[in-house]
Formats: sequence, C-alpha cells, structure tokens
Amino acid sequence: MTGFGLAEGATPSGTYHIEIKGVNNRFLEIQVRQPRFVTNLEQQIRKEVGAFISRGSLTVIITCDREEECRKLSWDREAVQNYLQIFREIKNEHNLEGEITLQQLFAFSDIVKADSVLFSDEVIWKHIKPVLMQSLEAFQVTREKEAAFIIKELKLTLKGVEKTLKLIEKRAPARIVEYAEVLKERVQKLISTEPDLTRIALEVAIMADRLDISEEATRLHAHIAKFNEDFSSNEQVGKRLGFLLQEMNREANTIGSKANDTEIAHLAVKLKEDVEKIREQIQNIE
Repeated sequence: MTGFGLAEGATPSGTYHIEIKGVNNRFLEIQVRQPRFVTNLEQQIRKEVGAFISRGSLTVIITCDREEECRKLSWDREAVQNYLQIFREIKNEHNLEGEITLQQLFAFSDIVKADSVLFSDEVIWKHIKPVLMQSLEAFQVTREKEAAFIIKELKLTLKGVEKTLKLIEKRAPARIVEYAEVLKERVQKLISTEPDLTRIALEVAIMADRLDISEEATRLHAHIAKFNEDFSSNEQVGKRLGFLLQEMNREANTIGSKANDTEIAHLAVKLKEDVEKIREQIQNIE
C-alpha cells in the first residue's frame, strides 16, 4: 500500500526531519538518503524500518539542521595574548597613550570562534531513533486508512465471487438433465428401434462424473470463508491471502474446463475475472 510519514525532532545533535514515502511492492525494498554523518547508521535504520513494515518500496529521507544546535562558541586565548602583546609593543615604541579595550579586541573576527561539536554514532542514533519511529507511525496511519478502503472493495468483490459460484452450482444439475435428453434424441435419430435406456443412463452417469464440480465448489467456498476470516486478523496475512488466491484461481479454471455449458462457461469467466481483480489488490496488503 502507498503511504507517507513525516516527523521532526530537535536534539542536541541537530533538528532531524525524517520523511518516509512508500508505494506498492510484493517485497520490501528500502532506500535511505541521509547526511554524511549518519551514513554509519544506515543498517540500523533499515533494520528498524524492516521490523515495522514487511512489504512495499520505501524511501527514507533524513535531513538535519545542525547550524545552531551543533556549534559551540569559544575564544582563542593565544590570539588574544598575541594581539595584546602587539598593542603593547606599538604603544611602547611610539609612546602612545590609552588603554586597550575589549571593544577594540572584538574588532578582530578571529577572537571568538564557533567550534563544531562532535557526537558519536551511538549518541546520534539515540537522537534519530525516536524521530524515525514517529515517522513510521505516521506512515502506518496513512496505510491503514488506505487498507480500510481496499478491504471494503475486496469484500464486495468476494461477495461477487460467492454469488457467481452459487449461480454455477444452481445451473450445474440442469446441464446433465439436458445432456441426457439431447443424447436420447440423437440415439433415436440414428436407430429405428427403441434406444437402450440402460446404456444411455450409464453414458449420462459417466458424463455427470466427468463434469462434476462439487469438489471444486466446496473448496472454493472454503477459500472464501478463510478469506473473510483473515480480513479480521491482526496478523500479517498478505502472503497467505496470495496463496489462497492461487488456489481459488485453480478451482475457477477447473470449473471452466468442466463447464460443457454456455451459461456456466460465461459464469466461470466472470469468476476468474473477479479472482484476478482480488489478486491485483491483495498485493497491497501485508
């Protein structure tokens, strides 16, 4: 499923902005874009994201504002001593009057400097991880909203599958009766005597067994029931539903191959279309 999550957190090592974007994918693919000083933490970031999300093509973008948070002001003692020494030498050599003031010293820009504060990978991870989790939670909220809509559509399609299957089951016995009548008429046209009803009944029984779809229909009903059950599960069921769909498609194909009837053949096509529609949407679900 698609999703988007954004979080921000101010820490001693900087203000972190973490954005997560995701689109549909059967597997989990993670791309991480981060500042150079976070490069060593990429595997930990991937591990944390992978523990939270199992499917999708994700992009994790980390930026950090460190201009103010990670700089410390200090004054250069050696530079100040050198400036004072020079002022005294000039004063003495030229017999100048007056005292050296702080304001005069501050006219030199190298007196006060901003030093970068270095943080270890361990400390940076402690700062980044809470922001990453907030972003993942926001990402998950958007996916859950989409999932609710998808499940609603899946349930409607699944009801369509069940309705079509019931129509096929209702039609199935009638085609055998019609086959028996057609067979009897053909035999009567070919022979002048009364047809052997026992032989006809045997032929109809063989055909009925060959075209029987009761097992396929029973298994398909069971798969539909399992589907509905998994919709209410709190577990990750995407892969299991994918396997169920393979089985449902197999049963639908078998029913179509055993149709021997225009109406059932058309219904079997509708059955496979709905199963395929579910298969496309199920790739979005974990």
